[in-house]
Amino acid sequence: MTQLLISVKDVEESKIARHAGADLIDLKDPDVGALGALNLEIVKQIVQDIDGSTSISATVGEMHASVDDLMQDIRVYAGLGVDIVKIALTALVDQPDFFKKISELTHQGIQVVAVFFANQPLDFALIPKLKESGFYGAMIDTQLKQSTLLSVQPIQVLARFVTDCHASSLVAGLAGSVNKTHLDELLTLRPNFIGMRGGVCVNHDRTAGLMAKSITEVKDELLTYQPY
Repeated sequence: MTQLLISVKDVEESKIARHAGADLIDLKDPDVGALGALNLEIVKQIVQDIDGSTSISATVGEMHASVDDLMQDIRVYAGLGVDIVKIALTALVDQPDFFKKISELTHQGIQVVAVFFANQPLDFALIPKLKESGFYGAMIDTQLKQSTLLSVQPIQVLARFVTDCHASSLVAGLAGSVNKTHLDELLTLRPNFIGMRGGVCVNHDRTAGLMAKSITEVKDELLTYQPY
């Protein structure tokens, strides 16, 4: 079954998301970009409050100056007790030591998910390299939140992404201004998880508060989905 990832920005939102049925609590600051890193103290509070009852992912930001800077942030967030660290696939991927240094972390047991930005050219040739270097999974998300995932990329491209990830034994996720109206199309692709924030916030505003009712409605659709 496709699982539901809900992005949260504080302890209260984490409680709302968990009680409404989220399978994965994603720590993110929506005020500082698509993959805005959440304050470390807030991360600690959420990890302590969840206490292992629900899986946690966390983003580390998008603007690292070097591979070493990125690796350091991955270590820091993993060290706080999150289960999965999400990183953007930026120009740092082209650095000759990128995959080697990622491998050092994944071989230490750190689970890393690579995020492709839907608004940019998608290089699916990277997927086997992600597997070789020990990534846990990959996902597609929108960097510019004015657009929805399905308005930026055709369903055929998303289907290929999920298929390629599964062929490389990677967990596959889809996100990007996704809301309840997109579920019928996205669920046919069988992603491992669908990520939401704005789609379950007040007025579909990702910087506003989460609505428990909307999260529950989405989770119910995932639970009752019957593939053709």
